[in-house]
Amino acid sequence: MKENIREREPGNITIFGGTGNVGKIVVEKLLSTGKIVKVLTRTPSVGPEQRNLRFITGDVLQVTDMQKCIGVDDSVIITLGFNNSSEDTMSRGTRNIIAVMAEKKCSRLICLSAHGAGESWNDMPDGFKEMVMNDPVLKASFKDHGIQEEIVKASSLSWTIVRPTEIVATPESGNFAVNSYHDGLTYQISKYDVAQFIVDELHQNNYVRQIAMITS
Repeated sequence: MKENIREREPGNITIFGGTGNVGKIVVEKLLSTGKIVKVLTRTPSVGPEQRNLRFITGDVLQVTDMQKCIGVDDSVIITLGFNNSSEDTMSRGTRNIIAVMAEKKCSRLICLSAHGAGESWNDMPDGFKEMVMNDPVLKASFKDHGIQEEIVKASSLSWTIVRPTEIVATPESGNFAVNSYHDGLTYQISKYDVAQFIVDELHQNNYVRQIAMITS
């Protein structure tokens, strides 16, 4: 599957979480390459109409809304964030997305997670673990990211899970490490670099059916 997908240029792209902190930057970067981008949003008229950009009103927890949004053979990017009103939004939404992707014969999925989710929790320093366990929102978010990752990995899709370290609002650097641990890293990464990695991976397919931890 990895060899086949390397030969394909992504066509239409559907983004879930495309109005969020990282997602909206991914949208901007994709539009600059001339791609047709569809963004599911719970709020109509979230932004100005742009060429090649389509906002579709719906809820990621409703399968029928996924069916309206995802087209046949679309590439899909998930940058969903934690929702206090439903602590399993990321995992439930991802399960719905993957089900509809199967219906629509889509294969390429890139899912934004977080370093510290799943087995990478064991790599985190004790101070970080204590902070997360004492914060109900962070604790629920990392738990749901872990469930989300398992759903993605269990699928037959050509998936990539992106695990950034702490996301910060610094300018884009274009200089970051992938799956690397060494002295000199800050273990922070600009949201613009995270978005660029996702866009690059969509075109280059270097980490198909792999988890990519990114940091700087």
